[in-house]
Amino acid sequence: MRAAVVFLMILLGAGNALASSERKAIQRLVVAEARNMGVAPALALAVAHAESYFDPTVVSHKGARGVMQIMPQTAWEEYGIAPEQLWQPRINIRLGLHFLQRLLGRYRGRVDLALSYYNGGSAVGDLPRARIIPATYAYVRKVVKLRLNYSRRISMGSYDE
Repeated sequence: MRAAVVFLMILLGAGNALASSERKAIQRLVVAEARNMGVAPALALAVAHAESYFDPTVVSHKGARGVMQIMPQTAWEEYGIAPEQLWQPRINIRLGLHFLQRLLGRYRGRVDLALSYYNGGSAVGDLPRARIIPATYAYVRKVVKLRLNYSRRISMGSYDE
């Protein structure tokens, strides 16, 4: 009986875990969209990893959705994208990368400040007085570390078609 339950859980995808092939497909989509938008693919992968581990079905405790964890209100007010469209990986990734790209421009390429804002919001402030929000230190460190890891993978051709 127990084996049947375990088999059924695996078959139904218990825990909403993505299959390795699905995760790889999302990673390739992140890389392709990042390249199209002029965002460093390793940074894009690192943010998507930290936000959702490439799971397009994730919802945060605050209601952020999808691969790049986009808030429905932000999607609607800033981009005219209906909340239900955030479940579409390509749309979600494009919005997240566009937002990240805007933040990188705003902070003149300062990845640490852009990441702090992406994760924690406008309390970062504006240049020249902008500062990393203390509540986002761990997030920024995590993404920077992941970025290095993904840079290595990209240089080895891991995401080439």
